[in-house]
Amino acid sequence: MAVSGQKQIINLPLKFVFTETGSSALLRQNVKINRLKMGDQTEDYGVFLDKITPDFLKRMIMTDYISKIEVSGVEPAESRTDIIDLTKLIVFSILYRNFADVSMAQLLASKPVKQWNYLNPSLVIDEKTQFKEGLLQSFMGRHTEELTAIEKELLDPVFINIDTDTSFEHDEKKHRKKLSRNLVSAIYPLSWFALLKFQKTRDFYNLLRTVRLCLVESLRKTNIAEYASLMLMELASNIVNLNIQKEAKRLYGNENLDVKQVIQDPKLRLPVIESLRKKNNLLSFSWKLGGTSLAIGTRGRFQVVLYDQDINYAATRESIAQSKTADVRRFNLSEFYKKLHQSGSDLDLGMFYLSFLDEACSNMGIKFESMVNQTQFSGTGQTITTLTFIL
Repeated sequence: MAVSGQKQIINLPLKFVFTETGSSALLRQNVKINRLKMGDQTEDYGVFLDKITPDFLKRMIMTDYISKIEVSGVEPAESRTDIIDLTKLIVFSILYRNFADVSMAQLLASKPVKQWNYLNPSLVIDEKTQFKEGLLQSFMGRHTEELTAIEKELLDPVFINIDTDTSFEHDEKKHRKKLSRNLVSAIYPLSWFALLKFQKTRDFYNLLRTVRLCLVESLRKTNIAEYASLMLMELASNIVNLNIQKEAKRLYGNENLDVKQVIQDPKLRLPVIESLRKKNNLLSFSWKLGGTSLAIGTRGRFQVVLYDQDINYAATRESIAQSKTADVRRFNLSEFYKKLHQSGSDLDLGMFYLSFLDEACSNMGIKFESMVNQTQFSGTGQTITTLTFIL
């Protein structure tokens, strides 16, 4: 599994809706925020960009500036790589931020830190701690060697476990080590400050172990980026194929039309896609990001949503309902996914991947729900397919 963000540019028509924190920061920088029409037919305020660098997007998510990202008017088959890369990038960024949030919260809630705060009321270490501008950065700069040593002590046991795990191939071990470093690089300065404060005390290794347990737990969940992106594309392909079937029969006027041929033959498929595009009946992709709130059900929560302007509610809902109860445990995820793309006998076969995603999330300790809803407005309809993940 490759880490998202390796591409220099993601080329998609992107709509960004900002959190209050993000809006305030952008307004201070005189960035113009515009009214945008979103996939659910509502209006929101944000900016439109036709491309973005992965590093910039990661920073925006890590600083809790973005609440929603949308892409509309694209054909999934044409934009598959960019949509998968974008989904992975978003999910990895959420994982990094969630690890930083959880590890800091557990450090600040630990007995040593609480005791320190009780004995040093004028030097309290908590989420409300305010440092003079540049003071924290200066402090960290003066303790570079100590920080490097702490990071090494944090990572070494994790790397040993990875190296001795016989279920990982060489490349996977390298990949998991890289992910571990990426997670550690997301740790907040306040957390490093707390670890430095206790480095010479008997409580240090308990605090370090607290952060390491959070790291291991987060590392265990990183496969969700791959699974969520693949599931999104299977859903998108399934829904688009339903739309193509309906539009192809209207365009070509042949009830005995071989729909599979239309889907697979670019000469037949392209006119159908262009017709759907003119009607604004191509899918909208939406990624809704949870906040950094400590409230139950908000931290580490994100949603992947597909908005379909053509009414396929009954067919889509039935496919998902069937997939949840399907007995498809004969293959692991990798084997099944290969079979999925080797087979052209069933256009709905991809929907059965939901069963695997559900099981994988359970194994990773991630809460997962899928839902299909239909809404009606101004005499038209819309199918909304939502995948919800809580880390």
